[in-house]
Amino acid sequence: MSDQPLNHTLLPDNTCFGCGPFNRNGLQISVARDPDDSNRLRAKFQPQTHMVGFPGITHGGAIFTALDCLASWVPSVLRPEVRALWILRSASITFHRPALAGQPIHLSGVIVDDRGPDAPMLVHTEAFDQNNQLLAAADFKVIPVSEERFLQITGLAAIPPNWSQFLGNRSPLNSQT
Repeated sequence: MSDQPLNHTLLPDNTCFGCGPFNRNGLQISVARDPDDSNRLRAKFQPQTHMVGFPGITHGGAIFTALDCLASWVPSVLRPEVRALWILRSASITFHRPALAGQPIHLSGVIVDDRGPDAPMLVHTEAFDQNNQLLAAADFKVIPVSEERFLQITGLAAIPPNWSQFLGNRSPLNSQT
């Protein structure tokens, strides 16, 4: 992974629970392009001691959250021409083995079904331990939502300035999904 994660440079002042470096209580995943595959993003996070479920095991919810966050970054980075906020429509996850507490978790994400700029997209993500053992695999159906539609759905008054800047660096979304 590069020295400066994509989520730090593309979205300054990010306080997201999953990928925000300015959320000290969050997962603080770091996202980067896969140097060997331009159609894949990689990410990493270091679970903290308060993220355990069973003693000595990282809580599956923390892993799911990290994969969910990556699933939104995948289309944001790999399909930048779609000026949208990507929100989760549905997800399925299979846990393969427990993640030992205190060990870094490596993530991978790819688009597996892309039907166009204003259609839902299927993103496949995986989590691995430091020995490259598969911990979990998840499929996320994400939908592109324009800024206006996002405000309608959420009831928020405005998009935060850092998000507006991030979205403004890309082409407009054609549909009001």
